Amino acid sequence: MAPLKKNLKSTIVLAVIIVLCIIVITVSFKDASLLKKAKSTTLDFFNPIQEKTFLLFQPISRLFNGIKDYFKLREKMLALKNENAALQKDYSENINLKIENESLRKMFGLQIRQERKTLLANVIGFYENKWQSQIILNVGKSNGILEGMAVITEEGLVGVVVLSSNNTSEVRLINDPQSSIGARVLSSRKLGIVEGGLDKKVYLNYIAASEDIFKGDILITSEFGEYIPPEILIGRIKKVSIVANNPYKQIEIEPFVDFKKLENVLVIKG
Repeated sequence: MAPLKKNLKSTIVLAVIIVLCIIVITVSFKDASLLKKAKSTTLDFFNPIQEKTFLLFQPISRLFNGIKDYFKLREKMLALKNENAALQKDYSENINLKIENESLRKMFGLQIRQERKTLLANVIGFYENKWQSQIILNVGKSNGILEGMAVITEEGLVGVVVLSSNNTSEVRLINDPQSSIGARVLSSRKLGIVEGGLDKKVYLNYIAASEDIFKGDILITSEFGEYIPPEILIGRIKKVSIVANNPYKQIEIEPFVDFKKLENVLVIKG
């Protein structure tokens, strides 16, 4: 009897819950305006409080947002400032190099082109490995190009022709490990040999450790080359080092020519 009474009570409770759910759903669908009105009334009731709360905390919120934006803008300004400084430095260096090269070309490059016959050539190939650094030109023996002739640009010396066929020729760049060209330091007139290294850098060798050689000195070709005219720009001294037990200084050269950007060159045929 007790279990039956308990089951009846549970059934009644469940039925009441179901009826209430049906009433809520019915009201939601059939009288949605009532709920909407209740919601609207609630919003109206809390509106003054919400407005005052918003007005109270708005300055604080703006302050924190302002601080956040300030640090973001400060970081951005510092980044732009550093970027601007780097651009100004590069621009200044490029202008200085341009002025220097212009004046040096007036001293040497233009004079060479006036006195010696040159042939314009296009670079049609470039290859580089540990042992070689060369370019290929679209001119050869049929154009009067011979092995040993110097190849230049307006910036300076590129290299020397090492192989000439009928219509093409190979040029050994001055940073090739097998390249060896006589050179002078423009300021002191000291003689040395410009040679390429396995690291693709260019060095001025056979300058005694006791000689005064300074960073920034300009190098030009010497007058002792069979095909290479004197006073062609080569580059500037980038680094001077003293090596223990070595009678010569280790001098690294920064060529004026960017070999990987070569498109057109001049072959000196004089």
